[in-house]
Amino acid sequence: MLGRFYAIDLFAGCGGLSEGFTRAGFESVAQIEMDKWACETMRTRQLYHTLRKHRLSHLYYNYCRNETTKDDIFNRYPDIAESVNHKVIQREFGKDSPDGVIARIRASMKYHNVKRINVVLGGPPCQSYSEIGRARDPHRMAKDKRHFLFEHYFYILEQLQPDFFVFENVPGLLTARVSSQEMFKKILDGFSSINPAYETSPTFDEYRKNARKYLLNSADFGVPQKRKRLVLIGYKRKLESRYPDIREIFRDILCRGKRNKGCRTVTDAIGDLTELKPGDGSDRWFGSYNRRTNLAEYQNLMRENSSGILNHRARTHMESDLERYKFFIEHHKNGNGAATLKDLKRENPGLMPDHNNLDIFINRFKVQWWNQPSSTVTAHICSDGHYYIHPDIHQCRSFTVREAARCQSFPDNYLFEGPRTEQFRQVGNAVPPLLAEAIAKIIHRKLLQIYG
Repeated sequence: MLGRFYAIDLFAGCGGLSEGFTRAGFESVAQIEMDKWACETMRTRQLYHTLRKHRLSHLYYNYCRNETTKDDIFNRYPDIAESVNHKVIQREFGKDSPDGVIARIRASMKYHNVKRINVVLGGPPCQSYSEIGRARDPHRMAKDKRHFLFEHYFYILEQLQPDFFVFENVPGLLTARVSSQEMFKKILDGFSSINPAYETSPTFDEYRKNARKYLLNSADFGVPQKRKRLVLIGYKRKLESRYPDIREIFRDILCRGKRNKGCRTVTDAIGDLTELKPGDGSDRWFGSYNRRTNLAEYQNLMRENSSGILNHRARTHMESDLERYKFFIEHHKNGNGAATLKDLKRENPGLMPDHNNLDIFINRFKVQWWNQPSSTVTAHICSDGHYYIHPDIHQCRSFTVREAARCQSFPDNYLFEGPRTEQFRQVGNAVPPLLAEAIAKIIHRKLLQIYG
């Protein structure tokens, strides 16, 4: 078992956590997700990894170029089809039977000859915990059933008894309450109450004393994006007696982040990608790379094992929005700093958008500047791109799916399936793979200590 460890991903989205753990040497045995397009993206990604393992990567790129279909590949290689279809499980917690989900996970373990799961990954949908979501809902999300989806997480842990778990969510979970209950404390109490009991690092007391200290910012881990997330690393309580330093596992992750010098920027993320005008590009295979010899380290990393650019198509925009984009870009280039709608109203009132609640969304239009990490990429990017305006005034548009994916640290050969709106949603909801990889490497090291 030395060096061969296995993970499953609950509420997997399009597979950002799984991707990071795969990069760190884990094998993903099961990914459970309710959304059909996210599942299709994960099937495609599993196809990539499996074909690469069998030295058949050319078939994956043929698929990306629409030169073959997934069914053609599966019909030609039925064992690969079986493996992929066992690993990606479209089920909805709270609707489908938990025992049915467990049965599907065990079936995948049996098919892949996996005796035990070492790590359970995932985080329940976070909208009900986010501060923005609570502010918008008149009931403060008190009637939102997603508050208690974490109970299914507990059930999976009890059934599979992994050595570790990774629980990821928004910082708003720290202050979320339902019927006067502190949801964060309820979740931590739940981890210690199941059998076998799990401890978390950091502990509730550590979070309570200085919560900000224990939030992970993706920008500290090589991701060109400011994205703060609450991450809990859990481990079986009985491991403490033999491996007392296991209590410090989260601190090890924090130290790993602090070793990175400086933040990667939007230039690092997208500076090498082909320029586009609004409406140009492709939702699938865009084309080969432009020849460049002065690529940044991050750009080389994103291009690794890729034959070209995917999901790189710009939205079309109303002329009025394009004029607003120009205003916000020029305002900053002229040395006036980042503008808000207040600046627009004062300097060019004729461009003011006709929307309600403009005072609440004063930063509704936001340019992502070349010399800074991008803002947090969220699922709202699927609705409009006003918060993700490209810094190049000659392109004058919002980000493409690939540009958002680069800011999230998804490699260029990661194909997002479905309509472009769904591609944006998947990217915005994802955990950055580079952040997940940093976490995975620390856990991998602990597992080598335990099983080596």
